[in-house]
Amino acid sequence: MGEKRPHASESESESESGSSHRTESRASDRGDRELNSKQTDGSDSDDDSVGSNEIVNVDFEFFDPQPIDFHAMKRMFEGSFGDDSDQFNTSALVDLILSQPEIGSTVKMDDDSDPYAFMTVLSTRRDSEVITQLCQYLVKKAGPKAPALSQLLDTHHVGLLFSERVINMPPQVVVPMLRMLMTEIKKAQGFDFEYFVLVCSMYSEVPGDDEPAKACEMDVFVHAEEEFMEEFAHLVFDFKFSRLKRVAEARNTFADAGLAPSRRCLVIHRSKIDSILARLEDVLEL
Repeated sequence: MGEKRPHASESESESESGSSHRTESRASDRGDRELNSKQTDGSDSDDDSVGSNEIVNVDFEFFDPQPIDFHAMKRMFEGSFGDDSDQFNTSALVDLILSQPEIGSTVKMDDDSDPYAFMTVLSTRRDSEVITQLCQYLVKKAGPKAPALSQLLDTHHVGLLFSERVINMPPQVVVPMLRMLMTEIKKAQGFDFEYFVLVCSMYSEVPGDDEPAKACEMDVFVHAEEEFMEEFAHLVFDFKFSRLKRVAEARNTFADAGLAPSRRCLVIHRSKIDSILARLEDVLEL
C-alpha cells in the first residue's frame, strides 16, 4: 500500500579510515542503507569495543504522499522557510500536496512511519491563497531579477519544486525521486510545466565583529546535490529571511565568523532535467 513504481540506485564511497559507506534505494523492493557509526559510552575505558565502528542497517521504501505524513512534512516546510515560515499557511501547502497523491514521493521505513524525505511539485496556476503568497514572496525577494521572475510566472506554466529531507538522509535518494516525479507529471493532466522553481537552503558565512564584510563570501548548500543543479539554472538569485530571529550559528564557537541561514532560488527549464539527472548520477556515482 502506497509503494511507488520500481526504480533502483546505488552508490558506494570509501572513508579515510577505509570503512565503506554504501547507500542503495529501491522503489518496489526494499533498500538497505548501511551507515558507519562510532559507538562510545563516553568513558575512557580501554575496552576494544568502545569506539569501534558498527554497521547499522536501515530499510527504507518510496511511497506516495499520504495523510499520515502531514505533520512531518509540515515540520520540514517550516524548516525550509525558516524564520519566514509564519508568512505562509504551511498546513494548506501540505494539504495541496496530499490532494495530489499520484504526484511526488516520500521515503520512509514503512507505511506508518514519518518520512525521511519527500519530493513533489505544485502548479503556480492552482487556485490557492498559499500558492499566491509563495509566488509574491519570491518576486519580492528576487531583487533586480524580480521583473524577469514576475514575467516568467505570468506567461509560463511554472511548477514549484519541493525537495526536502532530514539531514542524515543521503543525497542518492534524490535521483530516483526526481526521475519518478518527471515520469508522473508526464502522465498526469495539468502538469505540463515549462519551468521549475526550486528554493535551496543555504548557509552563508557572516563576518565577525572585527572582520570586513567582503572577507566572508562562503556559501554552503544544505543539500549538496543542489550545487550541481544550479549549473543548469535559467535564473538564479539569493535572498535572506525577512525575519531573522536566530543569531548566526557557531559565532561563539569559531572566533571570527559564523553561518547564517539564507536561500538561493533556481529557475530551471524543463529541457535541462535530463542533463541534471545525468550530472547527479555522475557526481553521486550512481
